[in-house]
Amino acid sequence: MAVVRVDIESPAAQMVVRRYGLRATPTYVLVDGQGNEVWRQVGGSPDRAVIEQRLAGLARPRR
Repeated sequence: MAVVRVDIESPAAQMVVRRYGLRATPTYVLVDGQGNEVWRQVGGSPDRAVIEQRLAGLARPRR
């Protein structure tokens, strides 16, 4: 797992900004191993329990 901070005003980050539709800060986006968005929160600080629950869901094998 990696945590990446993106400066949405940076020219180098524009591909990420477009792909995930980032418009405001802070925006937290959780993506799976294929880059698919699985969770998003705009504004405020995310609840740690919510993030841990989403991460646990990603760790389970899909059927």
